[in-house]
Amino acid sequence: MKFVYNKKIDKKCKEDIDACKLIFNEEKKTGVFPVNAEIIRKFESIWTPEVEEIFSKKIFQIFGINLPKDFTCFLNSTPYSMDIKQGISVSVSTQTPIRTICHEASHYMFRKSIYKDKYFPKIDIEEAKEIFTIINNIYFQDIMENQDIGWKKFWKDRFNFLSIWLKNTD
Repeated sequence: MKFVYNKKIDKKCKEDIDACKLIFNEEKKTGVFPVNAEIIRKFESIWTPEVEEIFSKKIFQIFGINLPKDFTCFLNSTPYSMDIKQGISVSVSTQTPIRTICHEASHYMFRKSIYKDKYFPKIDIEEAKEIFTIINNIYFQDIMENQDIGWKKFWKDRFNFLSIWLKNTD
């Protein structure tokens, strides 16, 4: 995975966040976290070849396809990470970079999968992809810094979905 800073993508992330009053019913965080070469190197050093290998295998187990070879993690200066058309955009403010990357990459792959229609036909994709990330706690537990607890709004739905996923993947 490549880690890069792109001013246009950072600006778009900021605009998307600025357009929201609340984020999943929670008060929006504020702040600017500058991205520089040292920060990029920090992400590159944390995302070791061993982490990459486990991550790639687990992504394939979940989705049945690999991430694109040129998959990119764009680093941004906002307090939020997000999946974007070009890959994922991760806030340099995250205290759990591996978990955040797993979470956002799961969103990216979810959008390309059949899982929205299969498991969440009546739920908006933005909410469905947040519920789906509960399975990160199974697949990425060996590499994530801690559990992916997601947004409070989705805790009950995440728990309910986990039992459905486990029944269908035995």
